[in-house]
Amino acid sequence: MIQQPLHRFMLGVIVFFPLTFFVWYISATFHLAPITLITGKLLSVLIPDALMWLRLDGHTLVLASNFGHDLNGAVISPPIGDDALGFHLNPLIYSYSLPLLAALILATPSQHKAQNLLWGLLLILPTEVFSMTFSVLKTLTFDVGVAFQTQQGISAPLADFIALGYQVGTLLLPMIAPLIIWVALNRAFLTQLAPQLEHTLNPQPHND
Repeated sequence: MIQQPLHRFMLGVIVFFPLTFFVWYISATFHLAPITLITGKLLSVLIPDALMWLRLDGHTLVLASNFGHDLNGAVISPPIGDDALGFHLNPLIYSYSLPLLAALILATPSQHKAQNLLWGLLLILPTEVFSMTFSVLKTLTFDVGVAFQTQQGISAPLADFIALGYQVGTLLLPMIAPLIIWVALNRAFLTQLAPQLEHTLNPQPHND
């Protein structure tokens, strides 16, 4: 019966998600480290001279900008002395896609769970880099403000694009990306649940 594997899968997700969420939370420093490193390198190319450094403090992302206040309170770059504008960001608000994907993979009956889990971790990484990158860009664009926008030549449409990218990376991508990756890695299971999907997921070439 189709309902039995579907019910087992749904029960598996319910069981595994709290476990993967717990492991994800307590190991945040480790799985966020490569995301932070890649994002920092990427931003140094995209917005040169805007960042001093990007680091993790536990599961908090600490951003030190290359901006500060002058004696009149105006934001300038570089900052005077050590008075740099810094921000504390929460990367957990968009990296929950990782435990969700892990729970979906672990709950799926497959002989390749370990392989799929490894592929899933690799495929989800670019989406987390996207989310962290736009989170930092949004902070600099709107919290540092005009000084950053002027330094980097950010126009009003580009600022709107950064705001949109932040919304996508925070609200949309963490929910959709795990599902897309899970579907790509478990097409056989999906066709077992719904045989009519076989032609969609496994298109056959036409012979002329």
